[in-house]
This record gives sequence, structure tokens and C-alpha cells, in this order.
Amino acid sequence: MFEVLELSDRYKKVLTIVVEDYIRHAEPVGSRTVAKRLKPPLSPATVRNIMADLEELGLLSQPHVSAGRVPTEEGFRYYVENLLEAEPLSEKARETIERAFESEEIEDLSELLRITSRLLSHMTGFPSVVSAPKIGSERLLKLDFVPLGRGLVLVVAVTEAGIVVNRLLKIPASVSPEALERLAQYLNQKLPRLTLEEARDELLREIEAERKFLDTLFEELEEGEGPSEPIVEGISRLLDVPEFKDVERLKELLAAFEEKNIFLKIIERCLGSHGVQVLIGAETGLGAPRNLSAVASPYYRDKCPMGGLAVIGPMRMDYSKVVPVVDYTSRIVSHLLDKFLPRT
Repeated sequence: MFEVLELSDRYKKVLTIVVEDYIRHAEPVGSRTVAKRLKPPLSPATVRNIMADLEELGLLSQPHVSAGRVPTEEGFRYYVENLLEAEPLSEKARETIERAFESEEIEDLSELLRITSRLLSHMTGFPSVVSAPKIGSERLLKLDFVPLGRGLVLVVAVTEAGIVVNRLLKIPASVSPEALERLAQYLNQKLPRLTLEEARDELLREIEAERKFLDTLFEELEEGEGPSEPIVEGISRLLDVPEFKDVERLKELLAAFEEKNIFLKIIERCLGSHGVQVLIGAETGLGAPRNLSAVASPYYRDKCPMGGLAVIGPMRMDYSKVVPVVDYTSRIVSHLLDKFLPRT
């Protein structure tokens, strides 16, 4: 819709004022408020007509007959894609972000991710989420198989960066514990300096009898999300947001946040794109409540996306401030990742 929708400069200015005033005050915006801020000025009657046109286009809505207008989900999307002017990150904010990562307490990858999540929540005033790196592109150090009986085996994979992933797999009844031990010895001779993809390709060329088992094994490992659940910080900050003072909306919010996998879906949506992504309303995949948005970005190692981070807040969050914080933080994490995921 927005690829072909063209608004005049006058209409863009009115929409921008409504969105930004609603972001600041969480209240419907009236025509007189807009008229006072317009340069050159327009009469309140002219502004009302423009706002009515924007409502017809689906960019504004009027909660009550006597109230002003508020941006719709489509209105926020148009604003973010066409009108948003992100504020340059201040020197003070840059220093705050950099100091957080200079702490001597950052001794491993998990601590780096926890500090990142806390920092984003502190800087933006909204909940944040940071996913752990996937191990698909990491070089493997060792694989172990622990037979559990009844056709089940616990696979333990360790990367050279110290990431440990456990997976429970079903195996054919014909695969004995002795065969698993031989296979583990063979794999561990082949694994050093190989990624999952490289190891799978080489092994499938050499081992015919265990082809089906190995294919299942490496597919399962590649789908792993890393050593832990996503790290979520600051959910309670949303309790101070006017939109969630209503008890029913609060229940919807808490129910949506109970399932941490929903955050991973937000992260995954940004991994295929470069830079910061803004997901508004239904685009977040959170379902109810619909009036949430997410600002997400991948972080990289050697230009390859390893994981992601996001800030989640009300649809009227101040994108001009949140976007540069998420962007700069993701760049710092990408820069520091080599410290905890050393090259071989």
C-alpha cells in the first residue's frame, strides 16, 4: 500500500505532528494542537480536513467522536518508512554504551549477552531481548553420544568457543552403543577446524551405512539456538506505560511474554536483513496485545549474522531515539564478538 501512496508535504507534516505528539503524550491529538505546530501555519478547520483525509486513508483513527486522532498501525508504518528522522546518538549515549562493554566482569559470551540486554533496556526504558549465537557457523571441537536406552541418545556438541549444545535424538534400533562409540571417535578425528556444514558434507561422502542418522544429527544441531534461552530484561518497565494500565490489556501482555520463544521469532525476522528492522503491531508476531512494536537488529561475525537483539515497547515508542541505540549497540556487540568466539 505504502509503495504507491503519495502524500503531499502538507499531509506529511500533519501526520508527523500527530504521530510525534501521540508518542510523547499517549493522548489523542486535536487539530488545534497540530495547527499551532505547523509552519507555515494553517487554520484548525483546514487541519481537521487533512486529518479526516488521513483517516480515510487508514493512517489515523478517532477513538471517540469528540476526541482528536491517533495513529493507526498503518500510520506508524508510514511514519517509520517515510517520515522518521532518527536523532543522532549523543556523545553521552555513545560513552554509556561503550563503558558498559569495557567492564572487567565480561569474562565470557553469556555475560556479554546479559550486559547487552540490560543496557538496551536501561537506555530505551523498554524490555529488550538478545539471542545467543547459533553454532552452525562455529567450528566444532568435540561430539559425544550418551546412550539413554529405548532408542534415544543424548548428543553433546562443544565448539572451540566453548559453546555447549545438547540434543536428544531418536536412533535406529540397529545402532548399538559400541557403534555410537566408534562413530564418536571417528567424528572427533574429523571435526577439528570444521563447521557443522563442512563436517556433514565430508562425512556423508565417506559413511554410507550411517547416512540417515548423520543427516538427522546435523540438521538438528544446525537448528539449535545456542547455549541458552534468549535473555530478556525489563518487562516490568511496560507496567508504567499508559496503554497497559487497563487490567485486561495487562493480562494479555503478561501472557504474551510468558513464552520466551516468541522473542526468538522476532529476532529471526531480522536475521535475514541488514541493519535495524522496525516491526509494528501485528508484524511482531506477538498476537495480543496488538499495540506493541519491536526495534531489532542482527549482530555479526565476519559479516555473518550470529544472533540478534531487540527492544520491545508500545507502538508509540519514540523510534527516533530507540533505533540509533539498537543500531549502535549491535555494532559494538559485533565488534566484541571476536573476543569470545576466537578464530582458529
